Amino acid sequence: MQKFSFNQKILKNRGFSLFELLVYIAVLSIIVVVISNILISLSRSNGQSQARSEVNSAIRFAEELLQQDIKNASAVAVPASGNSSSTLNLTRNGVNIIYDLSSGVLRRTEGGVVSPITNSNIVVNTLNFTRIENTNAVFSTTNVSIKVNMTFSYNSTSPDWSYSTSLENTVSLY
Repeated sequence: MQKFSFNQKILKNRGFSLFELLVYIAVLSIIVVVISNILISLSRSNGQSQARSEVNSAIRFAEELLQQDIKNASAVAVPASGNSSSTLNLTRNGVNIIYDLSSGVLRRTEGGVVSPITNSNIVVNTLNFTRIENTNAVFSTTNVSIKVNMTFSYNSTSPDWSYSTSLENTVSLY
């Protein structure tokens, strides 16, 4: 059996000193700050990634729909060559189709039925249609194309969700 003196019992039951406690709290605080910064950074990059994905998806969808309608159109009405318009009127299979912009929403009207192409998360800032004519004097032919210029952005005031992109494409009519 081992005997302890009174001093040994006091030393054995002794807690942390104030200095040890302050060092422990400081180290713990640094770890919490580092982990918090990592989580905030991940949240920001996730927001930017989602905004980028949604904007790019919307612009690809709009581009594909426009290309299909323009290529299959029997008639397209845009301003004279070199001028641009924010509205495109075309006829496909006897049905009138109109592309236009209303309060930042890209719309497609087919046979009087208005369908939004973009949702409330996407704002269309720019929509221009330009007629381009390329005349070949040798063969006496004129190639007509429509130049489409659109700028889409994510509808958010937060810089974490800020993203905007533009599309400029030319579609040959016939």
